[in-house]
Amino acid sequence: MNNIRNFAIIAHVDHGKSTLADRLLELTGTVEAGEHDEQMLDRNPISRERGITIKLAPVRMLYELNNYLITNDELRIKSKSEIRNPESTNQIILNLIDTPGHVDFSYEVDRTLACVEGVILLVDATQGIQAQTISNAYKAIEKNLIIIPVVNKIDLPSADVEKTKKQLMDFLGIKEEVIFTVSAKTGVGVEELLKAVIEKIPSPKSLIQKQASSLSLIFDSYYDSHRGVIAFVRIFDGELKKGQKVKLANLGTEFEVNEVGYFSPDLVASDKLATGEIGYIVTNLKDIHKIAVGDTIVDVRNAYIRSLPGYKKIKPMVFASIFPTDTADYPNFQKALEKLYMNDSSLEFSSIYSQALGAGYRVGFLGLLHADVVRERLEREFGLNLVLTPPQVEYSPAGVMFKEPIVKVMIICPDQYVGAIMQLTQNYRGKFLTMDNKNQMILEYELPMSELISDFFDNLKSVSSGFASLDWEFLDYRIVKAGKLELLLNGDPIDEFSEVVVEERAYEKACFLTSCLKELIPRQQYEVKIQAQYKGKIIASTRIAPFRKDVLIKSGKVIGAGDVGRKKKLLEKQKEGKKKMKMVGRVEIPKEAFMKLFRK
Repeated sequence: MNNIRNFAIIAHVDHGKSTLADRLLELTGTVEAGEHDEQMLDRNPISRERGITIKLAPVRMLYELNNYLITNDELRIKSKSEIRNPESTNQIILNLIDTPGHVDFSYEVDRTLACVEGVILLVDATQGIQAQTISNAYKAIEKNLIIIPVVNKIDLPSADVEKTKKQLMDFLGIKEEVIFTVSAKTGVGVEELLKAVIEKIPSPKSLIQKQASSLSLIFDSYYDSHRGVIAFVRIFDGELKKGQKVKLANLGTEFEVNEVGYFSPDLVASDKLATGEIGYIVTNLKDIHKIAVGDTIVDVRNAYIRSLPGYKKIKPMVFASIFPTDTADYPNFQKALEKLYMNDSSLEFSSIYSQALGAGYRVGFLGLLHADVVRERLEREFGLNLVLTPPQVEYSPAGVMFKEPIVKVMIICPDQYVGAIMQLTQNYRGKFLTMDNKNQMILEYELPMSELISDFFDNLKSVSSGFASLDWEFLDYRIVKAGKLELLLNGDPIDEFSEVVVEERAYEKACFLTSCLKELIPRQQYEVKIQAQYKGKIIASTRIAPFRKDVLIKSGKVIGAGDVGRKKKLLEKQKEGKKKMKMVGRVEIPKEAFMKLFRK
């Protein structure tokens, strides 16, 4: 174990984590420079297209220490002469996990930090410390991990290295000499950083020190149609090997290990995984309900089964309904959602039914970007065509009142944008908490989650010229004046558009929905009234005029020419017919209209 280093790269979004991972892969000879895609650990097409990491990505690297004197005693080198001898090599196993930087994928970071002994905290020299820099650093500190602070992008003309160093010194309480400077793009400083990882991050330790013990944590997984669930594991004690009979400490599932191996970054089979190592196991389990991320794998022979702490289940804050556009695809959609859950354990879902859209699922997400990525993954990876209803928050009933979720928001920005941001936050029902102006402005607010998932973030970027960054955490539920907003078509409610809305936003939302629906519903042969009802009262209304059919013209000829009585009789008959149609007819909303409105 003394030659193993388990570490992660954590940072704010777009600060260069995946590019730094590329240089480390090249430096260790894991891949050849110029013969791989950029950000090669971001293998998901959606991740590559959006330019952000959406999944944790482990990789095993081997590094030969030649002619390099290291000071970490844990390597237990026999003599300095042996280190300096070119014929003698010392192989270090480096298990790196690249992580997402967007707040919506913070659960990926949480699971990663439970598997490593240290982190590289990467900061973009052109932007300085941002919201997720602070959030992720606090997570590493809470787990007592070794933190190696690094300033990246020093090659750019707009880089302010000294200012960024000062921010890190103030934030972490460290001296300047412990901060590394690199250019992940050009590779400058990366080798010195790699050596610092070997020197500063400790090797893993066995938890139990018993020969018969075996403890492994499942930190991620995915479903393979041929080999069942493939679990990503960190071995905390003992070993795992092919043919070994194991058991899940929490679920109680027993199975035989079909294969073990490493991430290089492709799956490469090996004889075994030993204490301290990170790798994968092929379970051959086809029932995805029999295994879970966060569970502990133990040997079935263990008399004492101990479960590792695992992960605190994260609570989704944003909810939306998802339906297949073709109702015949529902069984495939159900299987796809369950398989995706194996690779994204932050999801929550339950089945629902809509008269207009058929069977679907109510799904909980960590944020708007998470919801959009999940929809896109379901469509691309499983060949589905889906419609996602507008994301909402869940209100908790409190007698005749409602409680809404409140979050604590941290906004980091240059000081010249503080006034505009404070005004913006006030417009979104924000409550000011604190402000810190050391090196850069850090504003903290309490904000309703429903406001955060509207267009708050877009407007924040707009008023700050793109310089503000944001992080948030759930606080609690608080009583708010709210009620049910319903849309009515000729008096009939449309369940798909019923939602709880706070009182001060009800009229604005009602006008928006009624005007949108007017554009999307085809004209009928009778008048269609579109109304928005809030707490039982109509607060917005519009109408779709009927088609006008001239009953006095038949085959191009005027009926009853000159006969006023006959003309009047025909017009009265048409009027009665339309009245009857309106009484017995139900306005049909095309599925395409629902989809267009949801996308708005």
